[in-house]
Amino acid sequence: MSKSRRLFSFGKLLLTVVLGISMILATTACGEKQGDGKLNRELTEAEKKYGVLYDGKPITIRVDLNNYTPTVNTEATEEDPDVFLSSGVIAEEFTKMFPNVTIEWERTKGSDWPYWMTTQVAADAAPDIVFLHGAQHADRGWFYRLNELLDEKNVFVDKYDSWKAMFPDYVWDSYMTTDAAGNILAVPYTLYAGTATAYYYNKSIFKELNITPPTEWNDFISICKKINKAGYISVAPWSANKTISTDVWDIQFSLGPSYASKIIDVWDLDKNGSMSQNELLRAAYKGEFYAKNNKAVLDMYSKVKEKYTDVLQTGAASTDYEALWNQGKVAMMEDGLWRYPTELSNTKRDFEFGIIPVPVATGQTSQYAADVEYGKGPYQPPICTSLNIVKSAVDKKGEGAKEVCARYLQWITKPENLDMVVLESHGDGIGAVYGTQIPPELNEWFQSSFPKISNCQWVTGFTNDSQRKMSKQLEMWIRGMIDDQTFMEGYDAELKSGMETLIKALNIDTTGW
Repeated sequence: MSKSRRLFSFGKLLLTVVLGISMILATTACGEKQGDGKLNRELTEAEKKYGVLYDGKPITIRVDLNNYTPTVNTEATEEDPDVFLSSGVIAEEFTKMFPNVTIEWERTKGSDWPYWMTTQVAADAAPDIVFLHGAQHADRGWFYRLNELLDEKNVFVDKYDSWKAMFPDYVWDSYMTTDAAGNILAVPYTLYAGTATAYYYNKSIFKELNITPPTEWNDFISICKKINKAGYISVAPWSANKTISTDVWDIQFSLGPSYASKIIDVWDLDKNGSMSQNELLRAAYKGEFYAKNNKAVLDMYSKVKEKYTDVLQTGAASTDYEALWNQGKVAMMEDGLWRYPTELSNTKRDFEFGIIPVPVATGQTSQYAADVEYGKGPYQPPICTSLNIVKSAVDKKGEGAKEVCARYLQWITKPENLDMVVLESHGDGIGAVYGTQIPPELNEWFQSSFPKISNCQWVTGFTNDSQRKMSKQLEMWIRGMIDDQTFMEGYDAELKSGMETLIKALNIDTTGW
């Protein structure tokens, strides 16, 4: 072969090699992957900025946002009037940024969630991200600990040094986020706009009977008795409160916080004015919440007993109060604040309604309740929805799947995105992070006088089984099936059992307690 031919052939070879190397370098720079694991597409701007998730491989994340899950229907109909789309829009933007990620929606019933979730975990079919119920099931080991993730910066928000700093400090002392060992298991998403519950009242009835809406518990009971005597239904209980339980709303929101605040110095070890699961567990360990040691227990539940026996009408458990309310026969309707947007557009009601925060126990109610200060606007609004990353589901997907879930949670808790959610919900709740907007429907509500009570709860059972058995003791007592002493002994026994179960499940060292 001639020298010129050899040079030409070598030149062709060199050119081929150079072009090949250039293509490889270009492929790598663009983030393309082929069958050997290399990306086969150009990186998005988000991937260039925040990194490629899950090594660019396709991944589907199943998500349950409870009430904030996008509705299947995109337009309101008479059969299905609810339309909620913002969460879907936010998820779509996320998948545009990270095209290898697919968000798949899981739709469950809130009231059936514990049973449903138990079956899903057992069948190895649980979603990757679920709503609420974080530390309430801490002893089951379902959820990832999120402490380290929250200490990191939210990559989508520049203003804060850590993701955790985007939230009010008090939410990390909540049983909705943190277990008794101090592990954070859930990220707050939305907060109740004030108290989680409220009383909707018929202004016509109150005017007719010359009654002022109550703020204090004893006054509430007296007013209810007066209304009943006048021939109206004084109060319609929300569906969940028709069943007697240690966790009824009266305990959660009206009585428990005030009674717990009375002994706050006993269990508030870090003196921050809020409860943590660990603090409550230590207080219970020392016997502070036992009926045999604390007369407040029987006193508080006696208030609940009076409502069920002397205020609620016979047959309340099976009565559908919606029609009676619309007919103007019900003076007060107990419901969540989530009802507010719906009630504003209720065309079946022909009277003007008002809404008030739940009446609470004060020093006037009982010597065992704390004095309560009132102020305009909600005080430390409790968590409405918090979100967990499910360990079994994510582990199955392998390395990098947890990061995908964390980035998605960071994205949806970005204030601008959370604005879309709370504004579309029209007053159902407010954003859990700083800087989110208040829905205009809540402007009048936020002018109400709210009790400023420490963010604390009365202990009503540390495990589901314990609470269920304690509730059975309470029900038998209220129905007159057991006496005071039997109730207190049974109550204490089940509380102790739940406490010991949780300590063992979380492997908590009680030395020094």
